[in-house]
Amino acid sequence: MTLFAVDAGGSRTRVLLAGKEVVELPSVNRHATGDLADDALREVFELVRHNGAVAGWFASASVDPEHVEDELERVRCAASGVGGHVVVSNDVVPLLWGVPELAGGGVVAVCGTGSGFLGADGRGRVARAGGCEYLGSDEGGAVDIGWRGLRAAVRSLDGRGGATTLVDALGGDVTRLARDLAARPFPKQGLANLAGAVCAAWVRGDHVAGEVVDAAVGELVAGVRAVRHRLGLPDGFAVATTGGVLTGCPELQRELTARLRAEADAGVVVAVEETARVVLAALERLVDADRRPALPEGIAGRHAWLLAG
Repeated sequence: MTLFAVDAGGSRTRVLLAGKEVVELPSVNRHATGDLADDALREVFELVRHNGAVAGWFASASVDPEHVEDELERVRCAASGVGGHVVVSNDVVPLLWGVPELAGGGVVAVCGTGSGFLGADGRGRVARAGGCEYLGSDEGGAVDIGWRGLRAAVRSLDGRGGATTLVDALGGDVTRLARDLAARPFPKQGLANLAGAVCAAWVRGDHVAGEVVDAAVGELVAGVRAVRHRLGLPDGFAVATTGGVLTGCPELQRELTARLRAEADAGVVVAVEETARVVLAALERLVDADRRPALPEGIAGRHAWLLAG
């Protein structure tokens, strides 16, 4: 029986079938691409069916545990014809069980297009923070960094802020860029695309970009600390970090790791790069002898759902 894993972030979707290489597809998140997301979702499950996969884990940033019904129905329709069971969850959930250093206990921090935090205490208690899209949360993620960087560049031009190389780094005509992005029906991805330039300016020593990155890292630490405190995790708890912002800027990953240890009392900090493989590892850890996923106490029906094939 072939297993599959889907890691669907805000910018792109990665599909992994056991024994094969990762296939990258567009985002399935409607908040990022609108109706095009539905085409991408259908393509995901066409690939799954074509390869004979019959059980898997669909982990998506678009799954909101507080309002999951519409997204579950959307996935159920797209997954029609898959013979086995499909786990559906937010993209943070499988990292708690797919990273060996956590094994169901610790905190996961995602810093991709947006940000989100989820933790478990290994005894059935789960807590989350963030994950409410970029208007309600996502502090420290690519959209937040790009937005802050764009505003800092505009402020530099009109005299409200300090001099910064961000003006040139973002293309020079940042006022026009800001207006163009504001006119888009879905500006989220355009803002996220600016994060790399902001981080690169920070690495080169730009003070204003440094303030943006410092604030972003502070938000990520705050998210981890909030989840840790709600669960009562002891000093030295394990953290897994992942997301395109961190994998794209190793210096930022190192800064976050250091501050998690200094400001949140974290122990081991695992930087996860191949997230689709971690989703598959979580699935393999949780399937029973009949290859049916057995969801752990604390997430079943609250943070992850099982769709019957």
